Amino acid sequence: MDVETKARRLPGLDAARALAILGMFAAHIFDLFARDATGALQPTLTGAVANGRASVLFMVLAGVSLALFARSLERKGLNRRSASMVLLRRAAVIAALGMLIGPANESIANILVHYGLLFLVLIPALWVPVKVLWTLAGSWLLVAPLIWRPLAAGDAGAPLGHNPTFTDFARPGLLLEDLLVTGYYPLLIWIGYGVLGVAVGKLRLTDRRTVAWLAAGSVVVAALSLLIGWLKILPWVDGIGALAGVPRSQLFALLVTGRSPSGNLDPFLTQSAYIWLPTAHSGSLIFTIHAAACAVAVLAVLLLLVPYLGYFGSLIASAGRAPLTLYIGHLILLPMLQLGLSQWTQWWVLCVLMLLTALLLHHTRRAGPLEAGVRYLSELPNADHTENPN
Repeated sequence: MDVETKARRLPGLDAARALAILGMFAAHIFDLFARDATGALQPTLTGAVANGRASVLFMVLAGVSLALFARSLERKGLNRRSASMVLLRRAAVIAALGMLIGPANESIANILVHYGLLFLVLIPALWVPVKVLWTLAGSWLLVAPLIWRPLAAGDAGAPLGHNPTFTDFARPGLLLEDLLVTGYYPLLIWIGYGVLGVAVGKLRLTDRRTVAWLAAGSVVVAALSLLIGWLKILPWVDGIGALAGVPRSQLFALLVTGRSPSGNLDPFLTQSAYIWLPTAHSGSLIFTIHAAACAVAVLAVLLLLVPYLGYFGSLIASAGRAPLTLYIGHLILLPMLQLGLSQWTQWWVLCVLMLLTALLLHHTRRAGPLEAGVRYLSELPNADHTENPN
């Protein structure tokens, strides 16, 4: 998952990866909603902030990292064909690892298969002119949710039902449908996050003025999109409650998190107003734009701040050098931790393990063990190191 080279790293990018991992820790441990003093259901901090945004940040950073890695391969003299083969192997290794580890924890929607496939489909985008790439990213994020909604509405109730694994190749049609449309991370939409990441990765991320403009623009888009979403969906609130069979006391939590004890938003998929939902993991037009802008804003802010955080910033960045190790580690550990530990105890156990990992990597200057394994398996032993980029 970590595809930057050792030669030149961006501490802010590493720190953003660490923050994405922490966000996914929270989303997989804490409740997304809780009852207030009046008995109404309210989203928790995790439900309102981390849910749906941490995984999108992860995907946007994948595109950024891929763009930087492709640039480093070109500097090493690999032509496009050889560089593409390295990236193809890396994508295959990550996707295969996701399929292998998926059944280990079915309570969590495993993102690794989608992450690996995202690497695969983004390879052609790496050599698209920058202006065309930004147009493609914007168009994809705007159009894909509009295409996805009727497809998902037509196939509602027909997802794979578990994390993708090797046995699902026996049902290739259902597997493909789940990966593209009906699954938790529908690639039809999520490819747009990766393309956006590649476009961001082609910017001069070492130039503070460029990054400052990126931060300001993305914050404005994130705020405006969320505001528009709430204004547009408010007239539909009662109808959503009736369709979903959710009482009014649960509607706010449902509209923020996408879930409630009484139902979800799947029945609303058939309505065109679905695109305005400001809801995490909804696949709506508004949340797609909002989450993408949030991811870019987080990256830009950390690129600006982390170099000034001293040792603390270095530790955060060091943790971000082992995203695959930390992600798979928490997938395996959580079922054991959940047997008798409180949510906060589970959280602090994972945070302490993350801190120990950061300390180790900071002082050894090494990558995480799984990152090193993926790098080894994806190397191209007899790569063609010609200078011809075509």
